[in-house]
Amino acid sequence: MNSLEIKTFFDSKGNLLPELISDSGKGNIIEIIEKIRENIGNQNYRNEKLNINQLRKFYDTFLKIYNTKVEEKEKKIQLIMLKANAQYSAKRLHTNRFNEFLSNRINLVVSQNGESFQKYLKAFKLHFEALVAYYPKN
Repeated sequence: MNSLEIKTFFDSKGNLLPELISDSGKGNIIEIIEKIRENIGNQNYRNEKLNINQLRKFYDTFLKIYNTKVEEKEKKIQLIMLKANAQYSAKRLHTNRFNEFLSNRINLVVSQNGESFQKYLKAFKLHFEALVAYYPKN
């Protein structure tokens, strides 16, 4: 597991992990941003800094998916396509760390079904919203 991956959005009681939306606690949103922006020094793994405009574009696309009134299966397809777009951008713009972040979170959401899918989708929305809110306005 790499340093950007999470296994769940929730604690043992089913509550959203507060560090995923706040700037305090171990693994908080500020630490996640630092990991997204860090350059790990591997020539084959360049990581340009993702700018706020690029991040907002992905977030806006996610919000459209979140707010559409379609069946769960269709939302999952749209989320998988968002993941594919992040993969494409990572190759083109060298935003590999953000791609890892987004892929991990989307995989967590699409692996769920029914009420659990809705709960994970909402948790991801809050997490992504916090990321955009705290992201530096480079």
